Amino acid sequence: MGVSATALERQAARKVPGRKPVTDLGKRNVEIRERNLVLEAARKAVEKAQELFSGLEKKARLAVGLARKIGQRMEQQREAERQRKELARQAEIRREIQRQQEIRAAEEVRKAAELERQKQRQQEQERSRSRGLSRGRSRDQGYEPGPGF
Repeated sequence: MGVSATALERQAARKVPGRKPVTDLGKRNVEIRERNLVLEAARKAVEKAQELFSGLEKKARLAVGLARKIGQRMEQQREAERQRKELARQAEIRREIQRQQEIRAAEEVRKAAELERQKQRQQEQERSRSRGLSRGRSRDQGYEPGPGF
């Protein structure tokens, strides 16, 4: 191809497989084209990697958010369990206090009943003594009516 060849003819000749450039300028142009193709492929690869990374980044953010929610839920469950145990412990303490109060009240009732029985026994003994003494005097000493009889 000479100088008179049209640009389209020269362009078509460049694309013929197996044809190598003849001039230094042609060789440089081939190198530049190859470099540009490599750069374009690299640019596309970088774009694809960025898209993938962006997708991964989005998924990672979602995963972190989900992990936080799970962590919060677990913490809430632990707190609820702790509160449940604390309430159960307090209820047990109240039951124990109630039981001890009932025991004390029963003991006081028992003591009061025992005191009442002792008082009754004492009163019965005193009645027996007073009856026994009045009978005993009249039997032992005889009954002597007063001066008016």
